[in-house]
Amino acid sequence: MKMTLDSFTKDLSFPFFIQYGFHEKDMYLHSHNNYSELVIVLDGSADHIVCDDKQRIRKGDVFVISNDIEHGYQNVENFRICNIMFDPRFFFENAEDLSKSAGFQALFVLEPHYTKERSFKNRLRLGIDDFMQICKVIEKIYEEYYLRNECRKTVITCDFLRLCAMLSRLYSFDSLGADENIINLAKAVTYIEQNFGKKIKIPYLATLSGYSDRQFIRVFKNAFNCTPSDYIMNIRVKNSKRLLRLSNYTITEIAYRCGFGESNYFTRAFKQAVGVTPSEFRANKFLNE
Repeated sequence: MKMTLDSFTKDLSFPFFIQYGFHEKDMYLHSHNNYSELVIVLDGSADHIVCDDKQRIRKGDVFVISNDIEHGYQNVENFRICNIMFDPRFFFENAEDLSKSAGFQALFVLEPHYTKERSFKNRLRLGIDDFMQICKVIEKIYEEYYLRNECRKTVITCDFLRLCAMLSRLYSFDSLGADENIINLAKAVTYIEQNFGKKIKIPYLATLSGYSDRQFIRVFKNAFNCTPSDYIMNIRVKNSKRLLRLSNYTITEIAYRCGFGESNYFTRAFKQAVGVTPSEFRANKFLNE
């Protein structure tokens, strides 16, 4: 069964839904058609079925299920969870600071991808103190969502991004059995996010990740469906669009700040990616892009 976000909320201008779930029976296998799901296990345990794999999950486990991943729960025992359904593009597109976190890249980007590729094994389990802090944040989000107070969408967005940042900080790369690809690629992507304004060499990223150049390109492309060079270009274009909208920097200044080097190359690359020149983009203020 494929579930869509409008099964939970009709307000798709704000693609977000939160609920608490208590499972007394097994939950059928299903997948998500147009959203991701952040799951925090609040109590009990269950067998989490992901594609053809099974893993016992319990209180304190945190994981993200993205589009088109089939999952469900079996052999539930006092199993209580918090589900947060959301569109990553809506919340993360302009979350510049968050995207620079290796924990964020691992938990919200790489783990969901590798769930499709191999046996599921979430790598974030909260200790008691961290668990209590996370519970307070999700309770606040839950109250805001259902009380429908003034400015609720702004408050929910802020608190949800705060929750994602907290979980990203708590993500451990020392966990037993942590997937080597996730650890290595998170290092490379974090470096790109933090240094897109500088010259970035693929051999350096490969060395940083512990791969040969050829291995790095293959593993990266498998995870992100694009080459490292394309990914770098996408990050530079994304950040240049933000500066064109929000800053008074000249086109030349933006070109240098975003790693293009000089304005003519920036204009050609930007038009190829976006369809208009940087000047046209700024003049027309493509605020909905």
